Amino acid sequence: MPQLISRKTRCQPLSGYRHMYRSLLRFFPLTQEEALTLLYALYIGNLDTCHHERTPLQVTELTTEGFCSLTVIYARPYHTEVQMYRSMHALLHSIRYEAAIQDTRLAIRHFRALVGTLENRFERIYDCEITDPRTTYALCWSRLTVRREEPLTALREGLII
Repeated sequence: MPQLISRKTRCQPLSGYRHMYRSLLRFFPLTQEEALTLLYALYIGNLDTCHHERTPLQVTELTTEGFCSLTVIYARPYHTEVQMYRSMHALLHSIRYEAAIQDTRLAIRHFRALVGTLENRFERIYDCEITDPRTTYALCWSRLTVRREEPLTALREGLII
């Protein structure tokens, strides 16, 4: 029987939710309210997971109104689908299903559907999977915030498909 590998629970920084919010609006046909509602449920899921795992909170717990104030204009969306994909997975991996309430579980299902949509769209556009070695997948960080060194393209430079 395979053993479950425990993963370290990570409390996602609030600044990352700003980028994710802008990116949801950029990459998906969501309204501002839909994006905020979805992200707030996932934010609560991440906090609940941190409480469940007894991980010290590195973020402030916000009310719905406080969370909505994070949608400041200066937060920029991710540049590529690959960055978006990595960040979406980082957020999903920071939530334990068993620690989540029903609203968060519904948000997780919706978010996973968006991940699937992103994968399908990427394959149609670039004719390869988003995790293919020809993409910048290995060069992007699996966090909600993006490093300056990350590539601004979805495919590695010099590769022709």
